[in-house]
Amino acid sequence: MKIQKRILAFLTAALLLLPLTGCLVPKETDKTADSSAFDGDAIAIELGDIKITAQEFSDTFDQYVSYFSYGYGTDKDTLEQFMGMTEEYLVEYYMPDWKANTLGLKLSAEQEAECAANAQATVDEERDMLLCYYGDPEGTVADVSELSDEQRESAIEAINEELPMYFGEGYTFDDYLSTRYESALKDARISELSALLEEHFAAENPVDKAAIDEWYEKTLAEQKETFTEDPSTYLEYRNGVALVDDPICLYAPKEAAQIEVIYIPADDSDAETLDETRSAMEKLEAEYGALALRGENEARQAEIVTEYAKLKETYDTLEKQRSVDAKKTADKAYADLSGGMSFADAMEQYNVHYDEDGGRFEQVVYLDGSEPEYPAYAEIASKLTVGAYSEPTLVDGDYCIVRLSEILPEGVIDRASIEDDLVETAEQAIRKDAWQTQQDAWNEEAKTAAVYHREAYETLIDLYLS
Repeated sequence: MKIQKRILAFLTAALLLLPLTGCLVPKETDKTADSSAFDGDAIAIELGDIKITAQEFSDTFDQYVSYFSYGYGTDKDTLEQFMGMTEEYLVEYYMPDWKANTLGLKLSAEQEAECAANAQATVDEERDMLLCYYGDPEGTVADVSELSDEQRESAIEAINEELPMYFGEGYTFDDYLSTRYESALKDARISELSALLEEHFAAENPVDKAAIDEWYEKTLAEQKETFTEDPSTYLEYRNGVALVDDPICLYAPKEAAQIEVIYIPADDSDAETLDETRSAMEKLEAEYGALALRGENEARQAEIVTEYAKLKETYDTLEKQRSVDAKKTADKAYADLSGGMSFADAMEQYNVHYDEDGGRFEQVVYLDGSEPEYPAYAEIASKLTVGAYSEPTLVDGDYCIVRLSEILPEGVIDRASIEDDLVETAEQAIRKDAWQTQQDAWNEEAKTAAVYHREAYETLIDLYLS
């Protein structure tokens, strides 16, 4: 799906989610005197048994115009481009439904029920959000269950007063929720059909050993070139911060090391004072340097030396004090390690926890002095033997205990040692590329198979221009 399709899908969801909060401009039902000639029930596009109405086409076209015409105006050429984008989007949106039907694939009763449940959950969430928004404009209510009966009734009344502005006279909140359910159900079904198609395609096109071997050789060559040119990218892969899906390292540009860290941060309550003091010291340093270079104002130079000494004394005192508690905690962690606690358990107990990673702090670093992100930790680890850990060490005001877990040699990583991960990663990558290629092919096939009744919607351009 091209980027404008993803943007449109997102904007469509945003429009549907917040239609009553000022985000949606009221529809102009009288763009021109001839607008009555537009028949929303007419068929705009046929894709097999799927019939896309002119109204659905108009709604999607309106969204393109509303969101992509800012700064560009609505001249005829631009509107024609939006019309082509609308045709393409709608055909690609319905493609999974069309293709599943041509292949004889259908959702099971359980899948249909799940789609209905998901659609209802989406609508219920939106309903509750709107009730809270209109029933409690101050935003003091956290959950719809906290609304009083009066607030709920007031919210529904306010919503019903606004809805006609967007959807026509007599349109109610119940009508809106019903329409949203139909839309959410359609989205859920098409998403499920797309997953069904992908599953069918994967079963029909298994990934064999030859394909995995080819992927391995290609990826290895790419990594050799990339990691050698910029060794930091290897660390990004190993540390899971590379902007790639499921990164796996097949090559190391130079020797690295796996380390574990117990990190005990210092007290930051005086951080602002420390920053201000450091800034004042830097200004004095700059002033003194300028005067000394020019050989000017020796009296002021002497004053600066005195002022600087006082600031530094203050800074050093604060810096030392902020680390006192951290030192006590680090010493306790070290004592626990010396008493037999595993390093993993010590990380779990003393480190800050982040989601499912718990308190683990593991990192791959270079020990040769070129470590870009954690040079202090790398320097500490470089003095250790594998399996050993350091004493509590002060680093930038914080305390840490570093353990050298493993040395990772330079060169091609032994394939046998990563074979399971390699096969899984390769299969996912190969299937992903093949599936995208197949989707693109089916999209093109759908565009060719589609019947476009342009007479049912081409007048939209004239309506906008008039």
